[in-house]
Amino acid sequence: MDRRQFTLGAGAALAGMTLARPSVLRAQTAWPTQPIRLVTASAASGNAYIVAQIVAAELEQRLGQRIILEAVPQNSGMQATEMVSNATPDGYTLLVGTSSQLVFNMATFDPMPVDLTQTLRGVALMNAVPLILCVKADHPAQTMAEYIEWLKANPDAQYGSGPLGTTTHVTGMLCARAAGVEVEHVPYNAGSEAMQDVIAGRLSHVFDVAVTAIPQLQAGTVRGLAITSAERSAAAPDIPTVAEQGLDGFLAQTWNSIAAPAGLPQEIVDKLNAEVAAVLATPEVKERLEALASSFFPAMSPAEVDAFYASERETWIPIVRDAIGRG
Repeated sequence: MDRRQFTLGAGAALAGMTLARPSVLRAQTAWPTQPIRLVTASAASGNAYIVAQIVAAELEQRLGQRIILEAVPQNSGMQATEMVSNATPDGYTLLVGTSSQLVFNMATFDPMPVDLTQTLRGVALMNAVPLILCVKADHPAQTMAEYIEWLKANPDAQYGSGPLGTTTHVTGMLCARAAGVEVEHVPYNAGSEAMQDVIAGRLSHVFDVAVTAIPQLQAGTVRGLAITSAERSAAAPDIPTVAEQGLDGFLAQTWNSIAAPAGLPQEIVDKLNAEVAAVLATPEVKERLEALASSFFPAMSPAEVDAFYASERETWIPIVRDAIGRG
């Protein structure tokens, strides 16, 4: 329609818009009207899935719709990020994105199958979680210093992790480098598989995300020698930090967030952001996550979540590329 046609039809068009606007608003505010698919880039036994379960149970009540969790760990979680990147931006397909998928994969995949800076947008941050250096419960080393000496004396030692490029992989690599030891890396499809091989004595150690490590520590199947947070965690107060055991400044964590296809309307993004914040403020949810060594971020708008992603990428992509020899 050219300008003249628009002018001639303005009265009728405005009338039509006036009549249509309430129904449009109702459609916008009605979301959600059907179940929501929440895709996790980890296995059902992994950190992202467990955190998503805790949050989704309360979020379902607030949104009045079922939330269906779907674990898609294949290809270091890249399959999940592609799936959500290409989904219809209607609020019914969302991603539980972690540092592994939204940051580290950008350093390890060449080329990237999708441009995550353009195909996904941040919605809300949920929690941050450190990693714990775990060895078999009957390992002779009682401290990280003793374990480093053991590694030096056992050049055939192996450490396990989730898929290549995930936080568990990169943390193990960086810690070995900082400690001045060489240890062979064995990637698994899921971090839980690496943990099982540590318990069975087939692997020397794993840096496991605290969400999944703490239940194993409580069960007595592994011993935690160090935690990668800045301070000891109330969830595992007897485990000293890596930094206080001689590797000054060593910090590592993963985080869990909700991301969506880039075209998701702002009103849905804002509603999700507010509802997730309300869920995280619920005492029951907060206590459950804190029991798994979680910490929480200050309240962030969706735009601030995107800025957080950008900052994490600026910090970590060069470090990861250097660590894997792609710098």
